[in-house]
Amino acid sequence: MGLNRIKWDMEVDMVAAGSGLGGITAAIATHKLGKTAVVLEKAPKLGGVSAYSGGNVFLPNNHKMQEAGISDSNEAGRAYFDWLAAGYNEPELLDRMLEAAHEAVFYLDKECGVQWSIMKDFPDYYYPHAPGTVPEGRYMETVLFRGSELGEWQDKSYLAPIFMPGYTFNDMAAWGGLCAVGQWDFEQIAKNAAEDMRGFGPGVMGFMIKAAMVDRNIPAFVNTPVCELIAEDGAVIGVRAEKEGKDFFVRAKSGVLLAMGGYDLNEEMAQYYEDLKEWKSLCPPHVTGDNLILGGELGAAIAGVPPSNLGLFFGYHIPGEEHDNKPLWRASYEGANPHAIWVNKEGKRFCDETFYKDYAPRVMMYDGRNNTLQNYPPYLIFDSNFCERYPFGTYMPGDDIPEKLVPRADSLKALAEKLGINAENLESTVERYNQLVDEGKDLDFDRGEYPWARAMHSDRTYPNPNMGKIEKQPFYGIELKPTNVGINAAGLKINTNAQVMHVRGTPIKGLYAAGNSAALIDVGSGYQSGVSNTRGIAWGWIAAHHAIEET
Repeated sequence: MGLNRIKWDMEVDMVAAGSGLGGITAAIATHKLGKTAVVLEKAPKLGGVSAYSGGNVFLPNNHKMQEAGISDSNEAGRAYFDWLAAGYNEPELLDRMLEAAHEAVFYLDKECGVQWSIMKDFPDYYYPHAPGTVPEGRYMETVLFRGSELGEWQDKSYLAPIFMPGYTFNDMAAWGGLCAVGQWDFEQIAKNAAEDMRGFGPGVMGFMIKAAMVDRNIPAFVNTPVCELIAEDGAVIGVRAEKEGKDFFVRAKSGVLLAMGGYDLNEEMAQYYEDLKEWKSLCPPHVTGDNLILGGELGAAIAGVPPSNLGLFFGYHIPGEEHDNKPLWRASYEGANPHAIWVNKEGKRFCDETFYKDYAPRVMMYDGRNNTLQNYPPYLIFDSNFCERYPFGTYMPGDDIPEKLVPRADSLKALAEKLGINAENLESTVERYNQLVDEGKDLDFDRGEYPWARAMHSDRTYPNPNMGKIEKQPFYGIELKPTNVGINAAGLKINTNAQVMHVRGTPIKGLYAAGNSAALIDVGSGYQSGVSNTRGIAWGWIAAHHAIEET
């Protein structure tokens, strides 16, 4: 269709494609500047990948730390980010991202009612081993959000299927953490859930959706995927979306922001960019690489960082669990608990199972002599002591885990045969591990040496809170699959204005990217929990300001 024949169904200053933190921050910032915005969402509900996340934002020297008197500095935070990047980032992008994140997070608190709360006693991933790290204060979550405040959007915004509603990280920590489920206040959780009190990703997105759609009346449309970018003389001037089965043309006077996540549910793209053939995801099933497709049609440049040290977990699918009529995958955290280990197909341990920043790169370690991934796939091995004390997915301590999901056997040898791994090595591996439990220290892989891992997975009733023997039959084991959380190695290349760059090195006028749609060239090849949400907020904020102020 020629441009002169387009009949625009709607005209705004800013179009945000995607309703996670990036898109909704951009819409709020546009409103702040006195202009109009619309949010177009492919999925049937608002919230995007952000709603499925832990909901925390990681920001050194944030204003909540300053208010609480917790010592930190911008210089220390920058030193840590530089260390995480490992030389794979563009420093000017990192500077701009951190600057904008402080501005935006403060504005969302003071002007939009987003009630941030410091996650108490929660250290940086690499504290105290990396420069610039601190033991507490850089993670923020929101307090519980009351879903009824969303009005018509209450039932059209995502809850996170992998988190129970009704509690926060701070609640979980106060109750003893993931290994102390028996001590959690389930009566309070049930009461909060019945009142639709939201924590984690649904909590932060509840505050954001209320600020944008309820308080500021910013329009949003679900089940409305952006299918085409409309350009004139090399500049993006609008989009063709699909709404109720028909074309829906929206004119964007200032800019279009791509903030629809990455390619987690596109296994072909994941194979190309993530170096693994099997690829599953915790994300909503609508995150299928539209950012690369839409940008690619206009010559957008794709940039990437090494995939081996990002937000990659390994997990499983419990038969029958679905979200939006697609199989739901869960990340496996069970290997971090006492009475559990990971092994490879040779039946050997190869990592610190409590710290995914150690095990993910080791799973992807390539053996050039044998032309294989020597630790892929990983297998989770645990015993009946584990089953009596800790949950597995949705199965609580003492529940019978279906053998169809997790094979079991009365001996390690028989279990190994069921799983197709080396039985002799598995027996000797478990014997060695049990000896290390007696010694109280993992001399092979330093299991549980990171304070972050201890904060997440420790059983404080044990002498070594991250270690317990594997000795009580029956024994259990399951092969794990790559289960990502939306943080992709490749994305659209942007500049310091959040503008998408053309393959010839110039910005594409009117086109912006934020969050997981934008390449990780601001933070580089390492990752830290909460950074993805911080990036969404920061680049959405930057995109709106540049688009509005330049037109």
